[in-house]
This record gives sequence, structure tokens and C-alpha cells, in this order.
Amino acid sequence: MEEVRCVIRRDDRSAVRLHLAGEFGRAAHPELRRSLRKACDRAGRGSVVVDMAEVASIGSECIEVLLVGYTRALRSGTGYEVVNAYGPVRQALAMTGLCEPAVDDMFDSLIALVESVPAATPENRG
Repeated sequence: MEEVRCVIRRDDRSAVRLHLAGEFGRAAHPELRRSLRKACDRAGRGSVVVDMAEVASIGSECIEVLLVGYTRALRSGTGYEVVNAYGPVRQALAMTGLCEPAVDDMFDSLIALVESVPAATPENRG
């Protein structure tokens, strides 16, 4: 198992950034939970930014921790944002609504939608 890193830094007066690195599978969720709780506590009424730039993979247990963090932030009035996820990590997080789908994913979905619509012909114009 690859070691995971969770590093908390203050970006400015109102934001705390939680930098994550490694493979966030089942074994990593206790560390992620502790680090996210600390980041939320340090943010106070500011915001928490979870930076996923160095996350190679993420399991359902860690996605759940991120969702709990989001819910906690909403309840406490703290801002919460997940940024810099890519590849399969971004796809998994986009399905939960924690981050936006990648532009390529949106483009592929749009192309599939356009291709599924029948072309207009004189017979079906009504």
C-alpha cells in the first residue's frame, strides 16, 4: 500500500487548503477523516479547499469522508471545495457532485446526445 499524505496549509486569512497525495483506499479513510476535521476546525468561518492534484486513486470510503466533510461545512457555514482532481478520481467525485465533470467528459456526453437524436428529414418535419 502506498503511503498517503494529508498536509494542511492556510492559503490566506479565510481559506485552509488540505493537500492530499497518494492512494486513498479503505486503509486511508481514518487519516483523511482526521485531517479533514482538523482543516475544518482551522478554517473557522472561512473555507476549506481539498486539493486532489496528487491523488492517484480514491475508494468509496474516502469519498464518503469527503461527502461528510461537505455536509459538515454546509451546516457550520464553512465554504468547501474539492479542486484539481483528474482522471478516474475526478470521474468518481463528479458522480457525487463534489466536483464538476472534466470538460472532455462533458464534451463526450454532448456528442453522444447529439448523435442519438435522429436527423431531420423531409418526412419527419412536421
